[in-house]
Amino acid sequence: MGVAIMIGSVTLYAAIYPLLKKTNEQLPPFTVMAISMFVLFMISFLGSIIFENGFNIKISLIKSNLTFLVLAGTINFVAFWLAILGFRYFAVWQQNMFLLLSPIISGIFAYMILGEGISIKLFIGLLIMGAGLFIAVR
Repeated sequence: MGVAIMIGSVTLYAAIYPLLKKTNEQLPPFTVMAISMFVLFMISFLGSIIFENGFNIKISLIKSNLTFLVLAGTINFVAFWLAILGFRYFAVWQQNMFLLLSPIISGIFAYMILGEGISIKLFIGLLIMGAGLFIAVR
């Protein structure tokens, strides 16, 4: 079941970039971001209320995690903005090649933030993926 969920997630995320590039041809980057993030907010807010009983979440839980939530939101904003700007320089398939680095970089951040284990295989994978990315984009 987990594999099916992740395949669905990856497939849907893969559809986002062509959609964003299409809208970015006609709208400025911050407008694209604002509208798509507003839709995300509304759907998430309604999902929280309907499925998670969002009105009963303790404020103390939000306050204790507020720094991480603000940081994650800020990172998401900057990453999204950079991805939209990247459409000027790369075809969608080339831009998505850079997303292949995400698992490796996530592993490094998981080590730094969460203390998860890390091995030499991670860095070997990073080198191989980096070489492949270099070849594909050139």
